Amino acid sequence: MNKRETFALLKMISVFYEQFSFDQEKVNLWHEAVKDSTFVDMEENLLKHVRQSPFPPKVSELYIKSTGSGIVPDPDKTKVILTRHDVPATNEVVQKELANIRKLLGIEREKQDDTI
Repeated sequence: MNKRETFALLKMISVFYEQFSFDQEKVNLWHEAVKDSTFVDMEENLLKHVRQSPFPPKVSELYIKSTGSGIVPDPDKTKVILTRHDVPATNEVVQKELANIRKLLGIEREKQDDTI
């Protein structure tokens, strides 16, 4: 985002939330926080926020990285996630990966007798 787009975003927030005011300092600081985002993404996130909250957003409430990290999915996405039927790894795969991790960490494991 460029600074002009940051200004436009803050202006939109002030239209939706009468108690929200901004000055040049706020434009500058918001711009530093959101400059690697796109105006389209921020505008979309603002419109979602407006539908859900009577309070003006903080930067963190609009700045949502595309990685999906820390994002709570909406109800439709949650249903998809819950109905997915992922096949768990076999014990052989689990043991192989644990052995790789032990090797990376330099952990030596005593051989255990599996006849117990």
